[in-house]
Amino acid sequence: MAELLKNIQSYWDMRAGGFSDASMEERKTEPGERWENIFKNSLKTGCYVLDDGCGAGFFTTLLASMGFQVTAVDYSTKMLEEVRRNLETEGLKAELHQMDVQSLEFADNSFDAVVSRNVFWNLEHADKAYEEAYRVLKKDGILILEDGNYYRRFFSDKYQKAYDEFQRGHEKEEQGCHARHNKENVDFSIMDEIAKKLPMSQVDRPDWDFNKLVETGFHKIQVEISGSPLPMSFCIVAQKG
Repeated sequence: MAELLKNIQSYWDMRAGGFSDASMEERKTEPGERWENIFKNSLKTGCYVLDDGCGAGFFTTLLASMGFQVTAVDYSTKMLEEVRRNLETEGLKAELHQMDVQSLEFADNSFDAVVSRNVFWNLEHADKAYEEAYRVLKKDGILILEDGNYYRRFFSDKYQKAYDEFQRGHEKEEQGCHARHNKENVDFSIMDEIAKKLPMSQVDRPDWDFNKLVETGFHKIQVEISGSPLPMSFCIVAQKG
């Protein structure tokens, strides 16, 4: 685990600056507006929220701007530097920690909500991360998570076919947000090789996630799937029993 975790950390350290610019662009456009509405409808005003794998602070800055008490963790120290900078730019505050979401260092029943965006696909032990999220949530606490089958194609012919068809249909489109902001010129194929070693690339999601949430003790589980003909991304809202 140590070597793979180190490689993941190294990749996101390299990506931090450009990823931060892309994340803040997303926050100020449709994704930010969509998530602001989700949080307004799901979380109690002023509650204590853990941003579980915060990246450059998309959720952290959004939640802090909405008046929530935010604690954010990430394993990448460079990403945490970007979160700190983005918070300072907007005059916002949050508590930041360098931490592995698969082994959180918080006491049981610490948070009213745990949120996570595009993190669990990137973990060697997503099952442990779900168990840790459950542990640190208070009774009736809320888990809100967005994730996806981003590298499922490496282990699924049908996902590879869908990926190839999508690429052919979008050849003339402008670069995506993260590609445009890749100011460090990081080779994204590095993550392709890492993803081939990650368990979440080998399972069908959100089916796997739903079963794990039930097994862990979550209830009132809602899943919204995006993508056609195959699930590409999804949003989960669940409550601690």
